[in-house]
Amino acid sequence: MDVPGKWACFYIVSSVFFAAGSAALSQAGLNNMWFFSLMNFVQFIILSFFYLRIIKHPTIKQAITLLPILVFGLCVADAGMIEGLQSYNSISAGLKSGIIIAYGIIFFLQLMTDKELIEKAIYINTLPVFWYNAAIFIYFCSSFLFSISYNLIQNTNQNNAQAMILTLLSINYVVAMITMFLLYIGLSKNKRFGYADN
Repeated sequence: MDVPGKWACFYIVSSVFFAAGSAALSQAGLNNMWFFSLMNFVQFIILSFFYLRIIKHPTIKQAITLLPILVFGLCVADAGMIEGLQSYNSISAGLKSGIIIAYGIIFFLQLMTDKELIEKAIYINTLPVFWYNAAIFIYFCSSFLFSISYNLIQNTNQNNAQAMILTLLSINYVVAMITMFLLYIGLSKNKRFGYADN
């Protein structure tokens, strides 16, 4: 498996771990909102490593190495002073989602203008990394509104909140299934074609 594929797998494993952990905390009657804050930062680091391996532009690569410091500072401020540990930290979660979406767009643009791929007549949909990025991009585009609005939903009327949560979760579950399917395509193409990581 190529290095980007390994980081994509690490992301999947972390998602399972944090989902199980948050469910366990909830079942025990404990607050699990802080666990989501930890998840957001850890997964941002994992995806930063993923994009650091596949984005070629030196300035963007430098930004990717520095942004986790900014995101960490905002996560601490959000959890400690702005929204608190008892609520979902929509500000830091929204920032993480927005940055990952930007990375996804940058990588798609890179693929479309890659002279090496054009000269060798390589279709981008034969590259596993294209499918990894597509899965991540689609997931974060769909969950972005959830990320930035969930804190507000928590503080609204209970009945209205339940209806909004169910709607948002239904959308996220469908998109999560699409995401897993795209990741599977990427992993299967990785076995068949491989990907030369520069």
